[in-house]
Amino acid sequence: MPRLGIMTAMNEEFAHLSRHITNASTRDIGPRTFHEGTIHDTDVVLVCARIGKVAAATTATALIQSYGVEEILFTGVAGGIAPHVGVGDIVIGKHLVQHDFDIKGLLGCPRFTIPLLNVSHIPACDRLLETAERAAQAAQKDPEYRRAITSLAAREPRIHSGTIASGDIFVSSPEEKAGLLSGIPDLLCVEMEGAAVAQVCAEHNVPYVVARVISDAANGDAHVDFATFVESAAALASEKLVLEFIKQLKQ
Repeated sequence: MPRLGIMTAMNEEFAHLSRHITNASTRDIGPRTFHEGTIHDTDVVLVCARIGKVAAATTATALIQSYGVEEILFTGVAGGIAPHVGVGDIVIGKHLVQHDFDIKGLLGCPRFTIPLLNVSHIPACDRLLETAERAAQAAQKDPEYRRAITSLAAREPRIHSGTIASGDIFVSSPEEKAGLLSGIPDLLCVEMEGAAVAQVCAEHNVPYVVARVISDAANGDAHVDFATFVESAAALASEKLVLEFIKQLKQ
């Protein structure tokens, strides 16, 4: 089995997952602690990247260069953008876009296009994408996860695969949401790290996938929804998803 790098952006998600590592050893690189060990007999390196694209890119680079991880899974929360994406849903990223990247046509690059890669939508690894989709289906059926979501959102969680956008801004208003959809019509959700990880992985030819749990609807009440969701369900959802992902990888 390839060595798997597992990244979270928040300590709550990291704490839940770290309980499952056996034969663990830790090492500090800069301000981050990397936990190396096994989960379900799979070699993993788990780390909390913290919030933002630079933090995520730095962490992904360390995973690849210092630990030699051969695949990366990023998990955490996101804000729903598409009308049919709701709180508690799981979104698997087929493509990642940096929604705040725009060099205004310089070098012939349209909005969102990364000059070094000459693409705007960075594709995930098909094999890991399929694995994440199967893991999401299994996690969705978990009674504990379903109870947490239905008690908070009063709806049954669903699974989506499509475009995820990242940027160094917490989207929290209908105006921001509408602006993102006008530029990226196929956008499902928005977060602050995944596309940076995608770029690092593309540059190093490392397969990656991003799986997000929707914490809010990216509207005027996003800060209330987000805080409640993180405390009540986000860490649990990420835990279930990652454990199922590793099980599916082994199969």
